[in-house]
Amino acid sequence: MPVKNTASALGEAVGKLIEDEIERTLSPICREHRCVYDRGGKRPKKRKGVLLVMVNASGNRYQLDGVVENPNGEPVILLESKYLRYKKHNRDKGSWTCASHYSLRKTYPTIRKSIALLSGRWSVPSKAFLESFGIELHHIDFALMCSIMADYGVPFDWPEHNQKIPDKAWSKFQALTAGRKKAIGRKLVDPIRDALASSIRTTLEGGEDWPQHLNEVELLLKTDRNEYFTQSFTQAKDAIEFLLSLHEEAQDLRGKLSKPKRSSR
Repeated sequence: MPVKNTASALGEAVGKLIEDEIERTLSPICREHRCVYDRGGKRPKKRKGVLLVMVNASGNRYQLDGVVENPNGEPVILLESKYLRYKKHNRDKGSWTCASHYSLRKTYPTIRKSIALLSGRWSVPSKAFLESFGIELHHIDFALMCSIMADYGVPFDWPEHNQKIPDKAWSKFQALTAGRKKAIGRKLVDPIRDALASSIRTTLEGGEDWPQHLNEVELLLKTDRNEYFTQSFTQAKDAIEFLLSLHEEAQDLRGKLSKPKRSSR
């Protein structure tokens, strides 16, 4: 069946090559620690269907690209792979990842890390936005993608409304052997492979020593009027002192929630 949007089809195909190579990189590391790298597919004892979906405390469902599970089958690391050709879509793609990962981290206390594997044209502000939600980034630059694809005779850069070049690119890509496509995926991931592998290992080998690496404590307080208050601290004792200070008569709490305390190190 003919492909109508060859530009989109090529982007999805290259994105899958990246995800396949990520799986080949991370699965052995996960097995070393008796963990599982799940990116969807049939798992009769785990889920019905093939989509990798997690549900938050409110019942909202989120389809994910990858999850590292501990030996008990609990999520430890969330992974999202996002490819963008045009920067104008940065905020939409980034916002979904921020919202979904943040919500799931609140629901599953075993989650220790969120990772976004970005490829293509991602702006500096969009990357900073993702990082502000505690998401670790690994970026494959668009110029590098174009260079690697050109090595295999596949043009990968064209004006936004051009149809001839993506049609030609899709045809060239389809003619590549499975081995050459796999090689493209390997070369695309090479620049981020070591840092990503190290990050996964560090988290899985961290065990229960994470309090020794505590850098910030963030408290989210919710009232019965559906109001939210956030407080950040650099030390756990300051967060505890703040919570204890709330054990007062209601009329004496006015002003306490509007002035976050920060300790000086």
